[in-house]
Amino acid sequence: MSGRKYLGRKKIPIEKIENETTRLVTFSKRKSGLYKKASKLVEKYDDVDVGIISYSPNGKPYSFFHPTFDSVIGRFVSPDTQPSVDGRFFDANARIKVKERRGELDKLDMVEKIISNQTPDANDMENVWEYIDNVKEEDVTRLEEWLDLVDLKLNHKLRMLENGASSSTQAPPNGGF
Repeated sequence: MSGRKYLGRKKIPIEKIENETTRLVTFSKRKSGLYKKASKLVEKYDDVDVGIISYSPNGKPYSFFHPTFDSVIGRFVSPDTQPSVDGRFFDANARIKVKERRGELDKLDMVEKIISNQTPDANDMENVWEYIDNVKEEDVTRLEEWLDLVDLKLNHKLRMLENGASSSTQAPPNGGF
């Protein structure tokens, strides 16, 4: 057999990409693809343990672990050993946090859909009101600050357009954003 390595099922030989920029871009795209596939696997099967460690062409380490680094490495090193009670607790807690964050992302996606003027269905509206009912004070404060910033930027852009200066490179007034 030759010294060639093959990628995936397509039998595409892996060869070093000589152009550094192309090599970095390719690494970044492949890393993103791996992380997306690992995330989808975790999303579909809550009880799966996944770990990915990779190094960029520049030697910078990247990793993805679910539910935790310790549980994945522990199972890899000793597949027949049962995790401790504390380990199982931390894993369960990590899985719960992932589910909560996934739920929050789904709600934000739905709010974004509504804000972008897409017609929401009845289910979406019910979820919006449920989301609004559960909003915390700190979330409202952050939203107000964000809306103030958006208002400032929009007013600045409007003044620029009214004055005929459509360039966005001009700094906003009063040291704004």
